[in-house]
Amino acid sequence: MRIKARDKFADAALMYFTREALEQSTSEIVGRHRARRFAEFGNVADVCCGVGADAIALARTGLTVDAVDLDPLRVAMCVANAAALGVTDRVRGVTGDAIAVPLPDAKSAFADPARRASGRRFLDPEDYAPSLGAIRGRFGADFPLGVKIAPGVAKSDIPGAAEAEFVSLSGELKECVLWFGPLRWVARRATVLPSGETLTGEGESALPPLAERVGSVLYDPDPAVTRAGLVAQLAERLSAEVTDFEVQLLTAGTHTPTAFATAYRVEHTAPFHPKHLRDYLRERQVGRVTIINRGSPADPTEVLKKLKLAGPGHRGVLLTRVRGSHTAVVCERLG
Repeated sequence: MRIKARDKFADAALMYFTREALEQSTSEIVGRHRARRFAEFGNVADVCCGVGADAIALARTGLTVDAVDLDPLRVAMCVANAAALGVTDRVRGVTGDAIAVPLPDAKSAFADPARRASGRRFLDPEDYAPSLGAIRGRFGADFPLGVKIAPGVAKSDIPGAAEAEFVSLSGELKECVLWFGPLRWVARRATVLPSGETLTGEGESALPPLAERVGSVLYDPDPAVTRAGLVAQLAERLSAEVTDFEVQLLTAGTHTPTAFATAYRVEHTAPFHPKHLRDYLRERQVGRVTIINRGSPADPTEVLKKLKLAGPGHRGVLLTRVRGSHTAVVCERLG
């Protein structure tokens, strides 16, 4: 487990895990980002603490933490991990029901409820253990509370009283956190790590009109941006237009560096046809391609087989939809 945990924790070799608890734990960099929001409250209850990843991140911010879990083994791992990483004086283990156990010192709370049972994963926060409703009922409407939920949550299941922050790490969507009470700052937020840059909005805005054609730059928004419904805000920031209302790639005539999207320099755009694409690449001695699928019904593996390329060159091929039509974009990734 320590070997497997290296991707999440710099000090994994000193820590204790079980397989399930490690799978459910928060990456160190994500926990550090989240802990900063609690800094002013002094004491925080870490509900469903698991192996203590969040409790340790909170303690390293200078907070004192009541780490609560129903499972005494997880509480023991949390306390042992806090000791191993030098914050034992700021983490107190509490074994008990998160909804009922007394927490008299808590000035704020973070909850990471279980989202799996009997091999099933749940997206609806009311199916968690404990449920979102039970957690909010325990702490009250105006209490500083953060609740980690599955990033695939339906938009209809996000309470209107919450800020929904979608967090990605190196382009991979990791989580959604619902912020309540004084911890709610906006309606929607997309945060990209490791840079920590954040994009906000008060709701999902209407997308700009469709682009007439793909320009010289194509942007693939970070999944945190798309899940937060902030593509329109990103388009405005980049002076870009949408290529398709369903796929929501963005295009512009000039490149604006951004942490919120992967940018590509467009070399060639045409309706997708394997033979035509193959001829174009062969003429330019392209022997290796990286295929990226964004909304195309084509199977990248099958497309590669049909291309049968040879040559020293390399290109990216983005298979997508532009104004509803299946399109191939030959491109190179920009830094």
